[in-house]
Amino acid sequence: MRLPVQSETDAFRITYGIAFLVGVSVALGLLLSPVWGAALFAILTLGVLLADLLAKDPQRPLPLRAAAHAPHPEASANAWRILVVANESLEGEDVRAAILGHAKLRPELMVVAPVLVSRTHFVTTDVDREMDQARERLSLTLDWARTHGLTARGHIGDPMHPMLAVEDDLRRFGPDEVIVATHPAESTNWQEADLMARLRAELDVPVTHVVVDRAHHHLEIVP
Repeated sequence: MRLPVQSETDAFRITYGIAFLVGVSVALGLLLSPVWGAALFAILTLGVLLADLLAKDPQRPLPLRAAAHAPHPEASANAWRILVVANESLEGEDVRAAILGHAKLRPELMVVAPVLVSRTHFVTTDVDREMDQARERLSLTLDWARTHGLTARGHIGDPMHPMLAVEDDLRRFGPDEVIVATHPAESTNWQEADLMARLRAELDVPVTHVVVDRAHHHLEIVP
């Protein structure tokens, strides 16, 4: 939660603001009726509270960025480290070309395949099918990487804490770039959209979005 009072200036600003609201409401109450004054005070107060809730907090914790800047025990100094979040398995020469185009050193991939659990299965913890799907995506992505001459290793994510595996890999691997492979928008799992938004909002390394549409044999790379 954002703290509204972080300095003496903030305290004075809030005090004067409250005094202004009270003054305007009292004046309206004297001119018209106390009911109008109370109504105005309530509306203005709710408006101020709503604006404060919607305001961005510059001091809001950014756990993914903090993890990316932590010491990296598994980081290779002589490699361009790429974290691949495989909500879909990577494929195709276009993705390899994009990786080689971005890489300033020899590419090294760490692949995490999130367990994309439906809301119902998340509540019931019935995740066996989704874990098998994650293992298949991991296997296909690792096979693709090795076939295209890319060094790669990986694991599946935690089905109950989907962000945890990504955060751990950011901390241990320290990627220079993140690639997120997803389904098309109309087929996106509820966890995919949240993950993509957080990675783009929090990280200060390049995040590339690869949309894999297997139904239409189409792949799109979104920088």
